[in-house]
Amino acid sequence: MQKVNEHTNQRQVASIVNQLASQFDGTTGSFSLANSATTTTVSNSKVTTISKVILQPRNTNAASAGAYISSISNGSFVVGHPSATTVRTFDYVVFGV
Repeated sequence: MQKVNEHTNQRQVASIVNQLASQFDGTTGSFSLANSATTTTVSNSKVTTISKVILQPRNTNAASAGAYISSISNGSFVVGHPSATTVRTFDYVVFGV
């Protein structure tokens, strides 16, 4: 990504702001952990091997689920968790796209 060298150059500033904004397009989402399984794969085309994924529980069951990111690859990440049959929903945000 380029940096602003001339802050009075409106075209350069607009270009950089648009680059920043495009990094956050499609980098958030929600998912529920798979029931009776110990992993859940979440697909998102913005995810790369250098991404950082942050999870946020959406309900009490999710808050106590013991979920963690077990692997990240281009286009998806895998969440490890104990097997259960309750609804455990998370929001996520991806950084480093």
